[in-house]
Amino acid sequence: MPGSMPSLRTALGAGVLVMGLGAGLAVIASRATRSAEVEARIAARQEPVLTPAPGPAPQGLPVVTPAGREEGKVPQGHVDGVALRSLLLRRQFEELTLAVEQLQWGMESNPQDEHWMTDGILALGNGSSESTELLDAWVEASPRSFAPYLARGTHWVSVGYLRRGGKTVGATAKEEFAGMHEAFERAVPDLVRAWSLQPKAVAAARPLIYVANALGDDEARERAYTRAMEQCPTCADVRAVYLHGLAPRWGGTYEKMDAFAEAQSLAHPKVGFLRGFADFDRAHDLVVQGKNDQGLVLLAQALSAGDYWEFRLARAKQLRRTKALDAALEEANRAVALRPARASVYFERARIFSNSRKWEPAGKDLLHALRLDATDSDGRALRDHVVKGVIYDAWEAHKAGRREEALGLLELAGELAPGNPEVARRRAWVVKSPQQAEARAEEKQGEGAEDFRTVQQRDYALARERRFKEILPLWDAFIERNPDHGLAYMERSGTHYHLRDLKSALSDLKKACDLGVNEGCARARQVERAKAAAR
Repeated sequence: MPGSMPSLRTALGAGVLVMGLGAGLAVIASRATRSAEVEARIAARQEPVLTPAPGPAPQGLPVVTPAGREEGKVPQGHVDGVALRSLLLRRQFEELTLAVEQLQWGMESNPQDEHWMTDGILALGNGSSESTELLDAWVEASPRSFAPYLARGTHWVSVGYLRRGGKTVGATAKEEFAGMHEAFERAVPDLVRAWSLQPKAVAAARPLIYVANALGDDEARERAYTRAMEQCPTCADVRAVYLHGLAPRWGGTYEKMDAFAEAQSLAHPKVGFLRGFADFDRAHDLVVQGKNDQGLVLLAQALSAGDYWEFRLARAKQLRRTKALDAALEEANRAVALRPARASVYFERARIFSNSRKWEPAGKDLLHALRLDATDSDGRALRDHVVKGVIYDAWEAHKAGRREEALGLLELAGELAPGNPEVARRRAWVVKSPQQAEARAEEKQGEGAEDFRTVQQRDYALARERRFKEILPLWDAFIERNPDHGLAYMERSGTHYHLRDLKSALSDLKKACDLGVNEGCARARQVERAKAAAR
């Protein structure tokens, strides 16, 4: 009937409208998916590769003074970033405040020790997600000291760079830039506050300059640099980070870099290494283009200006890429000697050891670096590969009858990858191996509960028969004689768990964590989550 059906034009119009609406919804859905992917990428960069145990608290000022140091070439001591960070993780805020203030006083009396503050604050403010609440608590506990504000401000600058990522501007999403800006907005007031509380805290200038570089704010960079030089005319670290900001990638030029470096070197001959920065930056660009040989030539020129740790580190990386691993290791060793408190030098040496299939030193360097900075992209890329290599070497040692070596390697793998099921299986196999057990029993006859491996063997043998009540006295006796043996607490926690004593199991795991056993920390978190879920 007339009027019972829409006209062709009306029908087509409605169809176009539906199609347009569908296309619009598809675009919205696509944008939402892309945004979610970007947010997930940002979150992944901020997630720690592992959450290390705090390690022992320092006794006195956390500074290591090496024996036989080369005067004028290798720094006269360095801050122990792992020990300093342990005070934060343990919430020993009073001791932490005093330690940072002492580092500041030391730098003021001897500006050559500027790196103590630089590297110590980097360890405290490395951007790890676990640090946020701890740094807030430290500020609340010590509101009159510059120290917690400086660490928290540095932390948020690190977070900003993690959120942004390391890609070029064109390849960086708006969500990544927004995350960076939000972090910087939290960082700057803390850094300004720290510098106002302690006018000679020039360590605040470095993160402020990094913020200015990222935002393209030349005036802010100049203000921070000028003020730092007024307070510490001979400071080298501030000059180095300022010079980085004059590179072309930050809107500067090589001419500006060379002019600045030359002027500074004439006024202060000890910072003559600054004249190598332009070549150092050019070498970086050549590496991006895959021109490693030309990059090595430029780095040699940079090193002719001064034996600076960043030049050595860059040279180690380029030599590794060209498969010259022995030469790369020499450069990495030199970088470690020049700046032993920086995580980046250990990450690179771990990579060189890994490429050389030297798994134990690779694992040890990686573990140390992750204790300093658990969010580093190098650590994320290396961890699984190195763990597999360490497990492989452990199994080879086991097959060759080198039991202690095998167990030591498996414990290293467990520290790098807490809760890894393959590590647990292979460790149990080595401990319970009849051939190994007989050899160990003969070797340790008469030592009984005094020997950890002997008790561990007996534990695993009894556990196979589910005789857990007989295991507990063995560990009780051993721990009474060895109250600081972290692995013993971790093993006893398993016995408590099988006896359904979760409270005691958790207590032992926390003690193992407190004594520096990463696996104890990871398992403690698992038990706490299980208890919370059961409530």
